Amino acid sequence: MLYRKTKGYRVFMIFNFCLLSLVMLAIAFPFIHLISISFSESAAILGGRVVVWPIGFNIDAYLRIFDHPTILQGFKNSIFQTLLGTSIGLFMTIICAYPLSKTFLKGRKAFVLIVMFTMFFSGGLIPTYLVVKSVGLIDTIWAVVIPFCITPYYLLLMMTFFQGIPESLEEAAMVDGLNPMQILFKIVIPLSKPVIAAITMFLIVYYWNNWFNSMIYLNSSDMHPVMMIVRNIVAGADLASMGSGIGQNDLTTLSSASLKAAVIMVTTIPVVCVFPFAQKHFAKGVMLGAVKG
Repeated sequence: MLYRKTKGYRVFMIFNFCLLSLVMLAIAFPFIHLISISFSESAAILGGRVVVWPIGFNIDAYLRIFDHPTILQGFKNSIFQTLLGTSIGLFMTIICAYPLSKTFLKGRKAFVLIVMFTMFFSGGLIPTYLVVKSVGLIDTIWAVVIPFCITPYYLLLMMTFFQGIPESLEEAAMVDGLNPMQILFKIVIPLSKPVIAAITMFLIVYYWNNWFNSMIYLNSSDMHPVMMIVRNIVAGADLASMGSGIGQNDLTTLSSASLKAAVIMVTTIPVVCVFPFAQKHFAKGVMLGAVKG
């Protein structure tokens, strides 16, 4: 649709541009501020002079991070946990959503109601912990992957998307001799790349930032993900080990604030770098899954 560029239209566009610019600035400013602090010297940070540009530029905070005894192991744990959790979660979501998208399935409405019920009510932390402990998953990687591999919202989102795929395609495939599993993996999944990309991004962000479940279910510090280490550093519980090797000259250029900012940026960048590659499919998948049904 074409709009005439009337005076009212121009005013609206200017207002819209200004509003979106303010929103973008509000989103970007915290990251810019953290980057500036992470590259600034201690005196400038303590004096409150660092806003959007580093003062006394140095990279000591980042060097100190990678000298930390457990930070690299934490990155390995987070990558493994994210890859494993995302793969299992995506597979389980697809396997559950596909049959629920079929209206001829007996008891479908009851299953959908059960799924929706869990969106509003859960068993709680203590019952969940007792169940995980009773099956022997405590202090294993499975304790932070299996109990949380299916999210009801993602399941309903994918189910809604599957319902929008024409049934004639599946009927034609059945005439050609394909069974339901072959139809799912050869026809439905290739047509569902947008919603799969969207849910994959959701799962990656969830498992990468999932420090709370690790704190509850993982007793061994060797298995803690990097976000658990970041939480300890930001809370001040792990700053001593990071600063144990700092000399007197380093104290003039390195502070706890710069260490915290550097750690936050280092652990945020991997997810930020992944998003642009899936942005096109991500936005399309969310919108299509929201309007079809």
